[in-house]
Amino acid sequence: MMQLNTRHLLLSAWLLLPLGASAQNSDLLFTGEVFSQQAQEIFVPLTNNWQARISMMLPEGTQVERGDVVVEFDGSEVARQLEQQLVSQRTEQAKTERDIAKIEKELIEAEFRLKQTRVSLELAALKADLPKGLIGGLEYSENILDHEKAIKAVEDAEELLNDKQQSARERERQAALDRKKGESQIEIWNQMLESFVIKAAQPGFVIYGKHPWNRTKFQEGDTVRTSFRVVQIADTSELAVRVWINSIDRPRIKTGTAVNIMLDALPGLELEGRLESVSDSGAKRPEWGKALYYEGVVLLETASGLQLLPGMSALVEPRLGKNITWVLCVV
Repeated sequence: MMQLNTRHLLLSAWLLLPLGASAQNSDLLFTGEVFSQQAQEIFVPLTNNWQARISMMLPEGTQVERGDVVVEFDGSEVARQLEQQLVSQRTEQAKTERDIAKIEKELIEAEFRLKQTRVSLELAALKADLPKGLIGGLEYSENILDHEKAIKAVEDAEELLNDKQQSARERERQAALDRKKGESQIEIWNQMLESFVIKAAQPGFVIYGKHPWNRTKFQEGDTVRTSFRVVQIADTSELAVRVWINSIDRPRIKTGTAVNIMLDALPGLELEGRLESVSDSGAKRPEWGKALYYEGVVLLETASGLQLLPGMSALVEPRLGKNITWVLCVV
C-alpha cells in the first residue's frame, strides 16, 4: 500500500516552472546626462565677423552667485571700432560746425544786403516821385529806371536771404541726423562691448557647453561662432536626466515609462525615474555614427538628499514588463 501511494505521488507531481524570460525589452539601455531644468544659457554674442574668442571663463563646476562674471570674450576689435567711430564723430562734428558757421556768416551778409537794397529802394522811390516838369525828361527817365532796378535788387536780396535761410535749416537738419546716426552707432558698439562680459543671472554651477559638431567642450582661448552655447549656469534645485534614444529603439518606448537610472559618479546606486517627454524629430550625433537620435527627458523620482550635479553621465534602463514562458515539468 505504501509503495502504491509513493508511485502515485511521483507520477502526479507535475509543476509549472518558468523556462525563461523573453529578452524583447531587456536590452534597452540609453545614454544620458544630468541637466538642470532651470539653467541660464550663455551664448557667443553678436560680432561683425560672426565669431569671438573666449578670453576668460570660470573653471567648470565653479559655484557662482547672481552678478558674478562668468565669461569674457575678446572685445579688442570692437573697442577699436568704437574708438574709430568716436574719432569719426568728432571729425564730422567739427566739419558740421565749420559749415554752419560759414552759412551763418553768409546769412548775416544776405540780411545786411537786403537792408541796403531796401534803403536804396526808398531813395529811388523818392526820386521817382519828383515831377517830370521839375527835373527834366532825361533825369526823370533815369529816376524811373533806377527805381525799377532798386525794386529788382530788393527782390534778388530777398530771394538770396530765403535761399540762405533754407540752406541753414537744411544743414541744421542734416547735422541733427548725422549726430543721431553717430550716437546710435556708438551706442551699438558700446552695447556690443558690454555684451562681451557676461554675468550670472542666477546662482548655480558653471557647466561648459559642447561644440555641436564634434561634441568637445569649449575651453578658455577657443574661438567660437556666434550663437553657439558655451556655458550654462545650472540651478541644482530642478534636475532631470536627458537621454538619447536611437531611432531603432524609438518605437519600443513611450512617454510615461518607468526607468532605472545608474550614475557613473555614484556607482552601485540605482535611482528611479519616469520618461517625461521625447522629441518629435531626431538629430544625428556624429560621434555615435550616422543614426538618428531622439532626445528624451527623464524626471527623477528618488533623488532627494543626493548631491547630484549637472553634467553627470548616466545610463537609463526602462523598467518594461517581461514576458514569461512557462513549461510543465515533472518532479
